[in-house]
Amino acid sequence: MGVLNLAARISLAGLLVGLLSITIAVHATALDFEKSSLPSFQKTYAYINGKWFDGEAFKDTTFYVEAGHLTRAQPSSIDEVVDLQGRFVLPPFGEAHTHNIEGPWHLDQTIQTYLKHGVFYVKNLNNIREFSEQIQHKINSPRSIDVAFAHAGITSSKSHPIRLYEEVLRLYRYEPLIGKKKRGWFKDRAYFVIDSRQDLDHTWPKILSGKPDFLKIYVGHGSHRESSTQAVEQQFRRGLHPSLISSVVSRAHEHGLRVSAHVETAEDFRQAVLGGVDEIAHVPGWYIPHVDLAQETVLRKQDADLARQHNVTVVSTTVAGAFPPAGHHTHAQTSSHGHEPHAGTPHQEAHMTRIQRTAQTIQRDNLQLLHRHGVNIAIGSDHAETSLAEALHLQDLGVFHNRTLLKLWCENTADAIFPGRKIGKLQEGYEASFLVLAGDPIRDFQQVRQITLRVKQGVPLSIEPHVHAH
Repeated sequence: MGVLNLAARISLAGLLVGLLSITIAVHATALDFEKSSLPSFQKTYAYINGKWFDGEAFKDTTFYVEAGHLTRAQPSSIDEVVDLQGRFVLPPFGEAHTHNIEGPWHLDQTIQTYLKHGVFYVKNLNNIREFSEQIQHKINSPRSIDVAFAHAGITSSKSHPIRLYEEVLRLYRYEPLIGKKKRGWFKDRAYFVIDSRQDLDHTWPKILSGKPDFLKIYVGHGSHRESSTQAVEQQFRRGLHPSLISSVVSRAHEHGLRVSAHVETAEDFRQAVLGGVDEIAHVPGWYIPHVDLAQETVLRKQDADLARQHNVTVVSTTVAGAFPPAGHHTHAQTSSHGHEPHAGTPHQEAHMTRIQRTAQTIQRDNLQLLHRHGVNIAIGSDHAETSLAEALHLQDLGVFHNRTLLKLWCENTADAIFPGRKIGKLQEGYEASFLVLAGDPIRDFQQVRQITLRVKQGVPLSIEPHVHAH
């Protein structure tokens, strides 16, 4: 098992001489020689001469890896020593909102891309269970990424994401992969429809039968709840009725399931938080259907205070509009109801530029407001290749200082995906999962792209050479 050019491989027979300078004494016994042939996850490592991130700064220290966990205590024997040569060590990155990992198509390359970008923890907020069940043997292991699945999201009739799945994704994403499907095939697979408490009673066993890791609900903006079967163009989309949010959340919590809420407006945000959700899947401002509606996505201090009081995590997704789901552009260009300029015209391009600039300002202001008032923020992209695109975009926008952005991406995001698990920090007893960077990302955030070593649960990872960071 290689550890790239960072590894100073020292044979056990020569450890007494080679390690005198760092006062590690290892006896070259017959047992030690036998251990050197053990699988990587059973080996004991010493990582020396590294600068380790403690949440505030990079500190010179030595960490050991024993049984896949970090420790500062010198083990009784060491199988391998790795000289980090003064490089910078930080926890792996996370992706708190994606739909990339779902089925077997392009799976190996997708996993390799996540690992290449240093993203070890992934959260899929809406997927089809029968597809994700086909890939369980490929994920959640030391040599792969770890993924949490919501399975089908919960919404109401004639609401988001029904049209997205039945009219867009069905044609442009799924049918090329799984063949022709009739409209309605995605019901109870990609979404559950709940319009009343009676519907909730009837549907709840189906929801639990899929054994989701958490639940996703769609919260609709009340003032734009229309009765048409078609979504209103240039309006915010509707979802689960606000009166049903707390009923869904309370049942989920009874079964130990956290709840993440899709929102679009500030009012959606308030309704979701008051309904008891654990996470807001988007910062308002991520989606603005028309520039005249932009003010409806602006959060206030009271909203931030409310989210902090309820210990709600908010996921960034500022690049969601730049990376739409497969087929979205094709559908948008062929389904105008006459309320929009034609695709590609100067009028439309100017309008889209206004929306983009307005959205970026609102996103920046909303995220800074939430952070300033102590709200948990996690990093997620929704549709980008990995969360690397989201983190780099946040850095470009100047939303956070580099140190803060690192903490959000490493610590908060890991906790948002796998709460309670000992990941996201480089501390005693935590999983030995970390990245080694060539330079200091606090000084130069672009160093997050210069990963020279990846270790997951004690296993040094090798990356396929054809996978490149973008």
